[in-house]
Amino acid sequence: MSVLPMFLRLPVVRVLIRPIVARLLLLLAVVEAIFLAESFTTLMENALRYGGRAADVAILLLYKTPEIFDLALAMSLLIAVYFAVSDARNRGELVILATAGIRWTRVIAFVLVCGLTGGLLSMLNAGYLLPMANYAERVKLTQLSSDHIVSRIQEPGPQSAVQQIRDTTFIATPPTDVMDRRGQIFVFQPDVGGNWRAGQSHNWRIAAPENDEDHKFILEQLSAYEGAYPKPDGNPVFVNRFTVNLGEFDFKMADVIPDTEQERTQAERLLELSVDETPRIARLATRALMVPMAGLLALAAVVAAGAGMGRFLALPFAALLMMTGDVLGRAFVSGSIGNMGPSALIALAFLVYLGPPLAYLLWRGEALMKPDGRRT
Repeated sequence: MSVLPMFLRLPVVRVLIRPIVARLLLLLAVVEAIFLAESFTTLMENALRYGGRAADVAILLLYKTPEIFDLALAMSLLIAVYFAVSDARNRGELVILATAGIRWTRVIAFVLVCGLTGGLLSMLNAGYLLPMANYAERVKLTQLSSDHIVSRIQEPGPQSAVQQIRDTTFIATPPTDVMDRRGQIFVFQPDVGGNWRAGQSHNWRIAAPENDEDHKFILEQLSAYEGAYPKPDGNPVFVNRFTVNLGEFDFKMADVIPDTEQERTQAERLLELSVDETPRIARLATRALMVPMAGLLALAAVVAAGAGMGRFLALPFAALLMMTGDVLGRAFVSGSIGNMGPSALIALAFLVYLGPPLAYLLWRGEALMKPDGRRT
């Protein structure tokens, strides 16, 4: 028989899993929505700057979700476990379990299993999904920029455009007549045999490429000016003017579109389980251990809340303890990286993050099974 169906049929699991998972998913959705709404304006501006569409903005928002998930999971589990266990205890469901011989340690074990499962998800998210999302977001923005440059070159439009191709600058103006597809184009080359050259064409187009790489500007009715740069002695320099019926400028798209950097940055590297990655593994492991610590702190808050003002202070105090414990625990574990092997370091991290709340629950955990009015 499979282990999962047996686990789901356990009495404690049947009482607590639905309210915890429902609250957890709701909280994660709310936090994701808030942070995505905050990022929406910036991502939309980036997409619109490069002529992106609504689908592009949606994809960029999707790439942001792993980062937000990593930040929200521990706090969401803390709140979800606190309210789910409080409701089950006040409704008498935990009392029924205790009457049926189910020990309070089963509740702690179930929440610990949920927290460790969430911690594993956090580790996988931070080590693999988040770097892949960061890489995909950078590639997507580069692709939007490239597509925007290509469309601006190949398709006429009513706006002015400036494009640098190698050392030549092209400035296209909008058409002055509604019957015209394009306006004029101005061309400037700063170094042609030591001289500068500028040109203007009233009828220009980009020839259809034989392949996706080679392109060609066709400049008809081209008026060009060429001259030397002013000399220090102040003597006048002459400017030559000439007109040609047809001028051409060959270029490749590689001259226009920057190559996408394929090598991953530090934030885009996937996690590797090696000795060289020990500092990063320790950093991600401590962040992941925040999740089971949050679940245990939620149970400790339920026990310590009581029936008075403590009900309103227990959860904020547990959140404060979680954040403070994370800062202190991460500093302690990081300071021990050079003095311990990977196995000892992992054991130390578990002890620092899970030891204090577990010790408190083993001392006072029996109160979990008693509603506030029955606690003695």
